Amino acid sequence: MRDRKLIKLLASALYYVVERSVSVDVAFKRACAGRCAKTLDERERLYEMVRKFVSDYWKLVCVLGRRKRYGTLARAWLKGVREPREPHCRLSYPRWFYERVTELLGRDEGERMLEAMNRRVWWLRVNTLVTDVDRVVKELESEGVVVEQDKHIPYMLKVVSTPKPVRLLRPVKEFRAIPQDKASAAVVEALKPEPGDMIVDMAAAPGMKTSLIMMLTENGAWVVAVDISVKRLVQARNLMKKLGVDLGRVQLVAADSTARPLVGRAGKVLLDAPCSNSGAVGKDPGIKVSLTEGKVAHYSRLQREMLLAAYDMEPEYVVYSTCSVMPEEGEEHVEALSQLYEPEKPLPWLRDGYRVYSVAEEVGRLYPHLDGTDGFFIVRLRPQ
Repeated sequence: MRDRKLIKLLASALYYVVERSVSVDVAFKRACAGRCAKTLDERERLYEMVRKFVSDYWKLVCVLGRRKRYGTLARAWLKGVREPREPHCRLSYPRWFYERVTELLGRDEGERMLEAMNRRVWWLRVNTLVTDVDRVVKELESEGVVVEQDKHIPYMLKVVSTPKPVRLLRPVKEFRAIPQDKASAAVVEALKPEPGDMIVDMAAAPGMKTSLIMMLTENGAWVVAVDISVKRLVQARNLMKKLGVDLGRVQLVAADSTARPLVGRAGKVLLDAPCSNSGAVGKDPGIKVSLTEGKVAHYSRLQREMLLAAYDMEPEYVVYSTCSVMPEEGEEHVEALSQLYEPEKPLPWLRDGYRVYSVAEEVGRLYPHLDGTDGFFIVRLRPQ
């Protein structure tokens, strides 16, 4: 691709991320519009360039200033900008976010986590409703893919190397393997779903965790899958159908999960709450661009309302999780609601929360630099 067209592609993608608040994937599709590459290899190369360019946004802002045009940023990035001296600039994160993370973990470990978050790690969940792990591993190996079976969750495979995009692998295209982060699967493992359970999934779309509940119970659980978006529920239904979920045992409900009461008395409740997604930067570096303290505060308020609504359902317990590295979306909720909920670490292999909080040993976290996953907070809460 000529430099002029490449600059236009990079600038256009960054425009969509900054001005339209879309993911890097969506931004690339809009900027490319199917015309930026003649071959699959070229398209993937350009996509990776866009990812890296967007990931370096804060570094470019530090060096060139925030008011520069997107085309100017793209030209400077292609030529190579000097390495910034300030660590938040070098790692390409907002200053407040860098300072918060290093305050929680210490500078050295905090920087290791932020560096890890700048890299993408792929995980696949074997869909045992339709196949088994050994068969999928053999299929992947026949395509030249190297995977590692996880020691904690055997149906999860970490992709070590792949000759082509994960989405184009045959088991993925045929729904025998599903791209899903290990941390996301750990949330459902923490729920301990069993056949016959009545489970409320309070933020169900796009259906990944509901489908995993059904997989782990061999389609034996009953799930009320709630989401505020009808469109996303339709997408969830279509996905679950392709994954072999018995939709006769899943009730899709379009509702606001902050409503009290949301449903009558529940058995187990899964609240994988809407959040800042600060733990998913490796998946979508565009998250760094729009991440603000106000955004974290907004989701923290929403999560608190949903936790109160969950309590009103009188469940056996609630598994609460967020794909966030911010304690305002994790530990601080547990401390603030200590009169309502008793916390417990739901899986023995989860790491402790942030040590500066009194509940650190009673909650669980997965850390990108230690676990090779998204950054996740997970806790099981028993109403008192």
